Amino acid sequence: QIAGTNDFGSRSDMAVTSKSAKQVAKVTTTQRITFATKEEIKLLAYFIDGTNDKQKLAFNDTVELLADLYVKNNLNDRQRELFKDMLEEKRI
Repeated sequence: QIAGTNDFGSRSDMAVTSKSAKQVAKVTTTQRITFATKEEIKLLAYFIDGTNDKQKLAFNDTVELLADLYVKNNLNDRQRELFKDMLEEKRI
């Protein structure tokens, strides 16, 4: 046996950080997005009401903002409620 090969330290050595529920969201798949599409979405954030060019949004935050704006502006009340119910079912 070689000394230290199975010595990974104790779990108490790991740093524990608290994260909000939004940051703890489970990632289930890797999506491939082209660089051009990613840049287009990031640039689009500058033109959305409620954001400004000084604000740095993460890519997922920008996509979430676009989805929220679409639901708010393009769906009627009944569709919006159905969407919210379906989304809630997926989160459970």
